[in-house]
Amino acid sequence: MPPIEVMISHQQVLAVLNQEKGLIMRFNKTIIVVILLVLLGVAGAAVYKCTAKPSAEEVNATVAELNAAWDEAFAQASAGTISSYYDEHGSLLPAGGEQVTGNNAIADFWSGLFAKGFTEHKIEIVEAGLVGNTIYQRAKWSAVLKSPEADGERKEFSGNLHLLYKRQPDGSWKILTHTWN
Repeated sequence: MPPIEVMISHQQVLAVLNQEKGLIMRFNKTIIVVILLVLLGVAGAAVYKCTAKPSAEEVNATVAELNAAWDEAFAQASAGTISSYYDEHGSLLPAGGEQVTGNNAIADFWSGLFAKGFTEHKIEIVEAGLVGNTIYQRAKWSAVLKSPEADGERKEFSGNLHLLYKRQPDGSWKILTHTWN
């Protein structure tokens, strides 16, 4: 069979190429729009996660975890661990005492109480809530003062507690203000 010759003009080739170029351009624009929509969706989800307000149950669960860690550090008489729970600008406002600010001063304060025999600290949440990047906690506290003697007397203390926790850049919570009576 003899070869078939097809005659295509230069203009016909350009017309076909322009058609394909148009299809490619529309396809590329569609891909770009889809990618942008996906990126906007991911960014929107990230913003929502960062700004979504936790439920009351989540706030109470966070506070319960913070309290459990606090009580455990108190049981271990670990002033260093306790002082690490405070924001770098955190302060203690003990009933009838002077304000104590800064991690070293806070560690010294708790070391002094442990040296006197304070132990068995417990926190019971009365109310907790979230305002912006601050959690507030109103609670009841109790602790025991044990005499250093082997048969020493136990004296129980209790009162009201108020804590303000500040959200840290890493998402954790640290005490900004701690006061009790």
